[in-house]
Amino acid sequence: MPLSDTQPDDILRARTLLLTRRFAKLDEWLLMLMRGWQSHTTPDSQYGLIMSMESLFGGSELDAAGRLELLREWVQLSPQSYHAQVLLGMFWHEQAWAIRSQGDEDALPDSQWLGAQLCCDHAVQALLRAVACHPRPTHAYRHLMTLSGGFGEPYWLRALFAGEVPLPLHQKFSLTGNPVWAEGLLWLEALGAGVPEPWPSQLPEALAGTRSKEEDATDYWLRLALAIRPGDTGTVESWLVFQSPHWGGDPAHCETMIDSALMAGFDEATRRRFRAEVLLFALGGDVAERGSDRAEQLQQRLAEVLAPPPAPALHQRLLEAAAPCLAYWQDDDAAGLACYAKLLALAPDLMPAPSATLFISRAVLASGVEDPHAVLPTLLQRACAYPSDALLAAFAASACAHGLYGVPENLRLSASLLDYAASLLAARPDRAVTEQQQITLAHDMALNGDLHAAHTLLLGMALRGSALHSYELYLFYRDAWHEDVPEALRSAQGALQAAGRAAEAGLVPAMFAYANALREGADSGPDYAGAMHWYQQAIEHGDLNARYWRATWALEAGSEADRRQAVENWLPEIIRDESSSTRAEAAWSLGMAWREGLGCEKNRFMAQQLFELALSVNPGLEAAQVALAGLSESLRDRMVLWQDKRKLGEGDVLGDLRVEGDARMGEV
Repeated sequence: MPLSDTQPDDILRARTLLLTRRFAKLDEWLLMLMRGWQSHTTPDSQYGLIMSMESLFGGSELDAAGRLELLREWVQLSPQSYHAQVLLGMFWHEQAWAIRSQGDEDALPDSQWLGAQLCCDHAVQALLRAVACHPRPTHAYRHLMTLSGGFGEPYWLRALFAGEVPLPLHQKFSLTGNPVWAEGLLWLEALGAGVPEPWPSQLPEALAGTRSKEEDATDYWLRLALAIRPGDTGTVESWLVFQSPHWGGDPAHCETMIDSALMAGFDEATRRRFRAEVLLFALGGDVAERGSDRAEQLQQRLAEVLAPPPAPALHQRLLEAAAPCLAYWQDDDAAGLACYAKLLALAPDLMPAPSATLFISRAVLASGVEDPHAVLPTLLQRACAYPSDALLAAFAASACAHGLYGVPENLRLSASLLDYAASLLAARPDRAVTEQQQITLAHDMALNGDLHAAHTLLLGMALRGSALHSYELYLFYRDAWHEDVPEALRSAQGALQAAGRAAEAGLVPAMFAYANALREGADSGPDYAGAMHWYQQAIEHGDLNARYWRATWALEAGSEADRRQAVENWLPEIIRDESSSTRAEAAWSLGMAWREGLGCEKNRFMAQQLFELALSVNPGLEAAQVALAGLSESLRDRMVLWQDKRKLGEGDVLGDLRVEGDARMGEV
């Protein structure tokens, strides 16, 4: 929407009146603006824009505590001021979001949630007071609606609607003396505030008897707002936000609301836009089952919303959301490709989201679906000209390196696109998601038989710093990939270098893989010290399976000191660990060490006990079965066992190596 010529002046005037504490003048002016805005008689009214914390306080040096102090002063001087109460409620609502947004929402401590809830309580009380101050309190209703959507309706407000007198929060939930209560109050004390006082005991008269028990809070406040200001687009748009799947909304309920008499104040074009927004929720949430009535209904609604086409931005979002749904409902990826073809036809420079790239690649390359609309060539040709993201840039680079998928061969452009993809990845904190998506594209190309293109993508991104691509390249070079890699593309030395890059970058699985690669050796042969170093790094970073391989490498190629370390510490540590997946193997390897005298004095009876322990952990371990049978094949073997047992003395020779549940060792 074009900005009104008076907009900066109006905002500046509002800020000046507020900050200079000319509250009566500000009240008078806001009420005048409100009348024109409320009745839709002033189309370019700036009232809605002025009524925000950013407009009123943006550019000022007041912190949150200073803003609260100013608004409280206004309320104290004019307790019946509608705008003072509404703005105070909006301030508290904003603070609730600010507290809730500090840190990972799933890991917030109870005290932080409590601090946000107390801010909500302050906000709702101020907004209820505003309702009592004006006969048409649209903004108060709107913020009560958005607060209920984002934080849930406070228990005490539900109680008031039910005709009850609620207890204060700390009494209701027995929080007095609880450390959580004290810590929660610290959030308010930082603003110079405390617990809401007094706790409300009744609703404003205007709200008495206006709500049924079954009516949802957001629907209730929406109904009240539209009753006093029909055609209030901002209120419906705010309501729609909290009807999305993210907030637990129900698209079917939204459709009913949009088609109800409640929306009679809007013209048909606006209602169609609302229907399109609700349809986006349905397409982006839990997809309706194939063949269900709901799936048929949504396809019909999609056809209705798209004819005539909505605004370009909304049209694009609808087609992008609809493509995978249509493919699922019709059990045909070609339906999704046809939808993406329409999407790309909307504008010559339009680039879809990464999810579209993944769908198109999977359908055309991995599944071999016919592409009569040339969706994949069109997408990649555009990506060569103006790549929109790191996924498409890498995809286009792989295509033009080999002249595939309708893209001419251009090695220089391929290198530039890979550089661009790497620069985009470097700027993303969640780069691993995109890297994994790029690897998925490499797999799709391989399934289409284009292993050289897959190799180009993996190698290009690996050389530009991607640890995930380096590790995938290690698997590729070792022919341990999901597709058979041609002999010409395999490389033991390349695998070693790729694993090394990934390990150096901190990728834990690559540390273990690099240690194994060094152990096996490449052009220069095995590297004992290097392998031991990377086994240790993997262990220190949480890969406990590396403990077993470190110990066996020490027994196989280490010094006598390292062998003793493996026998006395490393292998026993694994055997004692009930959660280890290599307990049986560790017992067998320790038994072999005792049998051969590696890092210890040879003792076949101790070896026998360890082989039996290995089989008690894993009865199917063939190596332990063979080794155990070999200890008593002849009379001489049995005599040696008896002699070795006498050397160890009486008692349980394994001591604390067995854990609860292991079978007792057999006797000779």
